Amino acid sequence: MRVAVSLSFAVNSFRPNVSVAPRATLDPSSMKLFSRALTVDYHANTVTCASFLTLLYLLALIVLPYVANYGLGGMWTRELLVREQPLTRFRYEALVHAHGTSDVTSVAAWGWSTSMALNDALGTALRPMELSYWEEDDERDGRPDRLQFVLRVPLDRAAGERLLSVSVLLGVDVAFERDFDLRLNSSLLLEASSPLPGSVWNQTADLAMRSQQPQRSKALGQREPCPSPVWALIQPVQPSGAAATAASVLASYAACNDTVVLEAQPKLWTPGLGDSFEATLTVRVPSLMLTRRPGVTETLKLAFVQYIALFIPIAALLSCLHRALFTTGVLAARQHHPIKQHRF
Repeated sequence: MRVAVSLSFAVNSFRPNVSVAPRATLDPSSMKLFSRALTVDYHANTVTCASFLTLLYLLALIVLPYVANYGLGGMWTRELLVREQPLTRFRYEALVHAHGTSDVTSVAAWGWSTSMALNDALGTALRPMELSYWEEDDERDGRPDRLQFVLRVPLDRAAGERLLSVSVLLGVDVAFERDFDLRLNSSLLLEASSPLPGSVWNQTADLAMRSQQPQRSKALGQREPCPSPVWALIQPVQPSGAAATAASVLASYAACNDTVVLEAQPKLWTPGLGDSFEATLTVRVPSLMLTRRPGVTETLKLAFVQYIALFIPIAALLSCLHRALFTTGVLAARQHHPIKQHRF
């Protein structure tokens, strides 16, 4: 009897102490509210190959997106394209030169301007003219979409005056306020000529801007478009005493870094003889595509966006590789499982 008891005890002593939990049954009326994944940790000593490769993985995770972004180019943005419709106003400065013929002379020159000093300097070449101006704003946003001009040049038909060419110089203020601060005192030129004497001239032109350097951001402050202040009739009389001409006005205006010009459409010249010559000029003000240099904060923001765009795919690829080194046993590490407890 003792032997049987002893054998029974020996057998029971080697039986593992395993408790089987009853399988949980799902209630059909229940609903899943929350779930979380179990995490398996891998540990290793400080000075091991696994620790070194993990440190290398962290460094690559930070450095590789920057290297890839810099290698592809365009990380540091130096110029940006901006579109803006400038605020354009006529400064009521105009200079008109007309040439033609008459019974008295084969080449007759007439001139007129909005400057009294320039008109006095013209002398006998002065021909009083009529200039009408108005603005058209389609969107009613306070920024004119078109500047309309109507010029009338009186002619002495009894003296056989015929107009063959005419040039009109207009002084216009152009201001940019949204993406950068810039104000220009612009001198716009329109001209037309024909071997046939004209009675009507219709011309449409688009406003355009020329800059030697990109515009500055508002954070960098405003820059002067010209080395010194320049406007159309800043010097109506030349040092020699002669009246200013369109060539002398444009010569000083061409020295500016930022200039506004007109891109003229084909002119419509109607030949004819009459008591006057009429010119209808339309200056359209479109949204201009310009370049602007961003500020430091804006440059860093754009570079960070590009860095994140490459960080996400590179981080996903490196994370898969780093995980595979541990899960496949390539790197030796101690595994800490939340359910399977191990003793070391």
